[in-house]
Amino acid sequence: MLAVIKNNKKIILFFIFCYIMIFCFNFFRPIDLDLMWNYGFSQNVSKGLIMYRDFNMVITPLYPAITGLLMHVLGNNMIIFYIINTFYAMLTLFIVYKLDKKIIFPFFIYFLFNTAPGYNTLSVFYVFLLIYLEKNNKSDYLIELVISLAFLTKSSIGVFLALPTLYYIKKPKKILKRIIPFIITNLLVVGYFHLNNALYDYINFAFLGLLDFSNGNGNFNFITIIVVLVSIYLIKEYIKTKDKELLYIIAFQIMAYPLFNISHTLLALIPVVYYLLKKHPKINTLIIKTAPIFILIPIISLIINYNLCSPTYDNNLFKYRYLQKEYRDDLNALESYFKGNYDNVYFFIMEAYLYKLSLNIPINEYDLTLKGNLGYNGEEKMIEKIKDLDDHSIIVTSLAFEESTTSMLKTQASKKIYDYITNNFSTIGQFHKFRVYIKQ
Repeated sequence: MLAVIKNNKKIILFFIFCYIMIFCFNFFRPIDLDLMWNYGFSQNVSKGLIMYRDFNMVITPLYPAITGLLMHVLGNNMIIFYIINTFYAMLTLFIVYKLDKKIIFPFFIYFLFNTAPGYNTLSVFYVFLLIYLEKNNKSDYLIELVISLAFLTKSSIGVFLALPTLYYIKKPKKILKRIIPFIITNLLVVGYFHLNNALYDYINFAFLGLLDFSNGNGNFNFITIIVVLVSIYLIKEYIKTKDKELLYIIAFQIMAYPLFNISHTLLALIPVVYYLLKKHPKINTLIIKTAPIFILIPIISLIINYNLCSPTYDNNLFKYRYLQKEYRDDLNALESYFKGNYDNVYFFIMEAYLYKLSLNIPINEYDLTLKGNLGYNGEEKMIEKIKDLDDHSIIVTSLAFEESTTSMLKTQASKKIYDYITNNFSTIGQFHKFRVYIKQ
């Protein structure tokens, strides 16, 4: 064992360095809503809540299930959450290292800035793992198991990553080998949700809701053009080279759809960067020479910003974490108004997870009322649930919805639900950026 460590000392130190950099980069960054949703889903599982039945989400269940179980064992807090997600990111780096040692450092520089904790980052791992398995002629059963895991992490990614494997199958027996693991794993998941009376909810939120998600959240813009042009380039490269890994890289471009925002597009381009670094080795040398600029300066800037902005909020969730002044002010205002009594209070706000997790209020099915996250025809169904709330229920909305110029509120928040609340419930208060209604 000591001999192995001694012979691989440099690469072990490199991976330790990468782990620390990824952890620090994410830990010292400001909180965003995607982080809170991913953390919230995982924490819900760690506390014994049943996915889809007790809280809604549009993703398939593997990421919150694994992360939540690990949090239950290791510790139910945000630092453990970051430690676990940094490990997920390291899996991708390890596979890329196995694929091509020469590009690992330049690849890491790009990858570092796209490792936000969440299911999307875990999805990147599957692309490189499939490329590695195909290159090394690994078992068809194993390849299909990885595709199944990708499907259970993010269904669209799993479906599209399955296409290259089917394209290369010529014998009927191989088709069977690549279908059996998918069927078995998904039957196990279906059985679990059936036993927990959540099978319909699973199908509704994770699959039927995608129809509403794609219709309601499509955001075609200049980034769409970039993704299309990149995909055309990759297709031309495949026609010229017949390189099988390009099919997986092309399939992964679905990551950018339907939001076509910067974060999803940068994630979609991670395998593209890997391919370009392999194709143009001179770029590697240039990047290595300027590495301190790309890595150390952003990390140092984040740490300085963290210390100068007094970003901590005095509760267990955000202890030692960067929480923006905007959110701290929101939480202080909510605590001052409700004075710790949140019985029968419902938050129909995009930031509901952030507020409720911070204030130690249990999560429920009303806390993620975004288009596409409510199942098929979900906005209408949620309105029916609101109608059935007990009399004297308190509903909190955000004034930011009326004043918003941000694309997220315009495209993802449910105006239909917001309009129902404002038109049917009586206003009983307004403070900070919140309006409070009561059902009578």
